Amino acid sequence: MNGFSELRLVQEAQTRSVAPLRHALLTFCEALRVRGDAVDDIVTAAGEALANAVEHAYKRQPPGVPTVELHARFERGDLALDIIDRGTFIEREPIPWRGFGLRIMRAICAQMTVDTSDGTRVRMHFSEVPLKVNDSH
Repeated sequence: MNGFSELRLVQEAQTRSVAPLRHALLTFCEALRVRGDAVDDIVTAAGEALANAVEHAYKRQPPGVPTVELHARFERGDLALDIIDRGTFIEREPIPWRGFGLRIMRAICAQMTVDTSDGTRVRMHFSEVPLKVNDSH
């Protein structure tokens, strides 16, 4: 695929916003004809980042409506995915039965960074995303 495709969404940072954002990303990937196993990985990684943002970012409530953003950009076979909040990144002690989200994201994507300079931006990069081959269906 030449050129690029982009998806940008902003929702209120509420638990009920995670499913529609995941669904929108799923639809975006399907429109690009991303292969099913890769779609599962991409949506799982995004879901982990979205869940973290809505659960943790706004514990210290800033003024205004708390939001979470999903940006996806597909270009030349690579997908860049950003999950952004304007809340406060909170370092916390590990809890034995929790805290697997960042590990899951790192295991799934080719590269991941977390920038906490202005809210939190989790950037995931998926290299050489496999696409479905043309079929008659």
